[in-house]
Amino acid sequence: MAIPGLVLLLAACGSTYSGSTLAQQVSSWAKSTGFSAELSTVQGDIRLVDSLSTPSGSLGSHASVIKTACAVLVQDTLTANQNLPTPDQTLTDLLSTAYSKAGGAGHDCYSGAGHDNDLLSRSATQRVTARRDLIKALARFDLVTTG
Repeated sequence: MAIPGLVLLLAACGSTYSGSTLAQQVSSWAKSTGFSAELSTVQGDIRLVDSLSTPSGSLGSHASVIKTACAVLVQDTLTANQNLPTPDQTLTDLLSTAYSKAGGAGHDCYSGAGHDNDLLSRSATQRVTARRDLIKALARFDLVTTG
């Protein structure tokens, strides 16, 4: 079986990011992908959708505004997700989960804007989960790069 041998050979080659330690490789990945800016962008998108979805930001007459914010959340999440995997599998898993929830939240709020409270409620729950998972990923990033 040549394929398993190839996988082992590729794994032995290490990361494509510079550095001899995991901390250096993750730092190199973060710098080359714009990780901090992308994470901040996704977090900001979630906050914007949250603010538009509050009772004071009633969705009835603002459906087009919420749809735009939700579409931006989906797009920014897809962009951030394209920079995976990271050199650290745990960080990759955390980010993948967070981006999946954020993208789902954006899709559900886009589809539900102005008329489907069940989708909007599901989107709100997913945004809470995405926000929590992004915090976990950031904690993992800090642990790996400073520890």
